[in-house]
Amino acid sequence: MDHKPTLRGRLLGLELRRVREAAGLTVAELASRTRQSPHRIQRLEDGVAASPSPDPTMWCAWGAEATSVINVLCRTAERIDVYAPLGLHPSLDQLDADRCTAYVLEGSAVDRADVTVRVIPRGTEHCPGAEHPLTRFVLADGPAVVFYAYVHRAMFTEDPSHLGPAHRFFQYLAELTRG
Repeated sequence: MDHKPTLRGRLLGLELRRVREAAGLTVAELASRTRQSPHRIQRLEDGVAASPSPDPTMWCAWGAEATSVINVLCRTAERIDVYAPLGLHPSLDQLDADRCTAYVLEGSAVDRADVTVRVIPRGTEHCPGAEHPLTRFVLADGPAVVFYAYVHRAMFTEDPSHLGPAHRFFQYLAELTRG
């Protein structure tokens, strides 16, 4: 049976790989120290689940878990696109302007050098598909992750029904704000 990586598993795997590499250990060395097989360590780092059809969406209450997920995504994403009409969410850090673009409404103050800011002009028609601020994290391995910041909790998803519209939305914003 072919198992797929889960979102939670992928995030855990990214952290496990980061810690292992920071410790200067190979997969085989970590396996030996933890009495696991190298295959098991590799599957953990790959985020492979025991279920063949993992849930593509993860909800977190604001606090340590949501902040940890955001930190992992900010640190490991190859590309980050942020629709933040009124300014960037304070939990988004560990960014750099080469890989992160924030789209904000004209008149919003964004005083950060770690993102490329693109301004959405006043009078622009409603932004299609954007009822809430959203962030798209493009990861090297596996699908992108879309993050929605709601008042009481955070939603992270790799569901295709969110990924496609988010991709098209950020293409629209890039064209709209091209200088």
